Amino acid sequence: MHAAHERRRKNPSYTMPFIFEALEVVLIWIVFGIVEGTFDMTRWNWISYALSFMWLAYTSYKLIKVLNRQASYKW
Repeated sequence: MHAAHERRRKNPSYTMPFIFEALEVVLIWIVFGIVEGTFDMTRWNWISYALSFMWLAYTSYKLIKVLNRQASYKW
């Protein structure tokens, strides 16, 4: 039986993790823009800078883990 997810496992996509990374960076900007009341990053508080940097570091860590898991299987 051939399931839909098996094709994705055999031929991993390298673009999807980067698309999700970009969307999460946009989410970081939106969340802290709403919290600070302005989407201008130069007017944010230093706490927002620190928290957004930690969030960005965590998403980068997740991206690296996903990219390391990508393997092309020749079955």
